Amino acid sequence: MGLRYEASVGGGIPLIAPFQHDLVANEISGIYAIINGTTNYILTRMAKDGVDFPSALSKAQELGYAEPNPQDDVEGIDATYKLAILASLAFWTQVRPEDIYCEGISRLSSRDFRYAQELGFAIKLLAIAKQSDKSIEVRVHPVFIPEDTLLAKVDGVYNAILVEGDLVGKVLFFGEGAGAQPTSSAVIADVVSSAQKIARGIGSKAKWRLEPGKTVKPMSEVETRYYLRMNIADRPGVLAQISRVLGDHLISIASVIQKETDSVTQTAEIVIMTHPAKEAAMQQALEELANLAVVREISNFIRVEA
Repeated sequence: MGLRYEASVGGGIPLIAPFQHDLVANEISGIYAIINGTTNYILTRMAKDGVDFPSALSKAQELGYAEPNPQDDVEGIDATYKLAILASLAFWTQVRPEDIYCEGISRLSSRDFRYAQELGFAIKLLAIAKQSDKSIEVRVHPVFIPEDTLLAKVDGVYNAILVEGDLVGKVLFFGEGAGAQPTSSAVIADVVSSAQKIARGIGSKAKWRLEPGKTVKPMSEVETRYYLRMNIADRPGVLAQISRVLGDHLISIASVIQKETDSVTQTAEIVIMTHPAKEAAMQQALEELANLAVVREISNFIRVEA
């Protein structure tokens, strides 16, 4: 009766079947998904309680949301495999997990959440798939998203998958992405559907087809905005040096905020938000910034999806 795997992504959320049936008339242009309940719970606790990653992870393990070895969840591996399934269905091409750029949440700090809130953003681990002409963009990593968007309001262990189609527009699938009962709902539905087809003598052929000629865009060519948090020497001319490095790589600064200063070490923490730039340019700029004598530390950088 064919392979049925509704519970593989989103637990109890009806998701695979809509891609196979209800959305087939659409040219899917984008998928933006929170598809790992463990990481979403951890990020929610970091945002609402002001705690750092180790404390939030410990609480998730205490409640049974995180495994004793949480690597697959917190490093984005679980979300990567799920995105491979969704992107393959949506774009009619084979997207393998190894094609997907993957980055976890373990380097996030409570400071990042505080600054995100000040700037009007939430931080989520997003699985992102985009299609333009014959080019496919697939990546999993933490992002700043505007706090007034639907995905920014998805908290706790819940999952949400936003799909953009040319005919249907934006569709949001929301619900519990894991757990015995939601997963059982999906598994039993597959069993019942297969049993009904057997009883009626109805065959089931795979509806998925491959469309040739599509390529996965390298991460280096992805273009997005960036948030940078750096610890720098607190003296005149430092920002000019940083701006010059970014400018040399065609990275335009949208805003700069000086946060905390330390009179003893004569250092300051600054937050920079950029305009859209290519990943390759940003990585080269980060390497050069790290070598500047006035830059004590590049504390973090996070991509922005607006």
